[in-house]
Amino acid sequence: MEVFGLNEKQIQDIELLQRVCEQADGLFLKLNFDMLKMDSRKENMDFFRYENGQLVGFLALYGFGGQFEVCGMVHPAFRRRGIFTGLWQEALDSGQLDGADSVLLNAPHSSASAAGWLKTIPCRFGHAEHEMKWTNDPDSAATKQADESNSAPNVSVSYRPYEPKDRDLVVRLYADGFDMSETDTESMLEEESGSGNRRRSMVVHLGQTVGTFVMDYDTPEQSWVFAFVIDRSHRGQGIGRNLLSQIIRRENGLGRTPYISVETRNEHALGLYESCGFRSYAVQDYYEFLR
Repeated sequence: MEVFGLNEKQIQDIELLQRVCEQADGLFLKLNFDMLKMDSRKENMDFFRYENGQLVGFLALYGFGGQFEVCGMVHPAFRRRGIFTGLWQEALDSGQLDGADSVLLNAPHSSASAAGWLKTIPCRFGHAEHEMKWTNDPDSAATKQADESNSAPNVSVSYRPYEPKDRDLVVRLYADGFDMSETDTESMLEEESGSGNRRRSMVVHLGQTVGTFVMDYDTPEQSWVFAFVIDRSHRGQGIGRNLLSQIIRRENGLGRTPYISVETRNEHALGLYESCGFRSYAVQDYYEFLR
């Protein structure tokens, strides 16, 4: 498959349409700009609809090994004209989704237009995720730790850059923590290697590598933590809380606000993130396409 990549005008058009839709609907769209901006972006992953030179509809596919996610939007003034249905048909006809293990359609929980469109295709609700932003909550663990000790973080928990030798450990951690296949994890690692805005780190506790996480810096003044997992045998020891506190202090010191997402049904992780000062500001729903 040939490398395609989006040009600067296409990215600007997508960003403009996103702002229009978000302001009109009062919601947040998840468009994964870090992936859209990759030079390694493949052909037939992005579908556009222009009217008189204006982008009025957009749909994107994001591949994670055998799983695909679908995100998109239509200008409020151009809805109910079959534009998104047409873009979806183009995506199906492209062959990109042929043979996919699963196809998840993303929709903001509060989007009435997305909910209406999803009723027109065969799909079922899969799961939902909280999008969370760190707030300077005086009762959070991160704030208390910073107030109590404005010195070096706990030396028993640290992190280091990912190295190729960590590949097998990451595969094992994601198989156990996220039920991800080896192929999907390898695909994620390959995508990261082509991104200048993503940085994977390995978590170290008492000299032993026990976890991993990724930071995404695609949006100015924001830093997203994702794919964060600690080895099952080392959970419950405060490692995740300590690490998140370190990340929060570091990012705040660099003028960036940390963000994180978590499945709504993962109550343990949700409780951990809330205790560190993260608060949910939006919910993203994911529907499984039934073929």
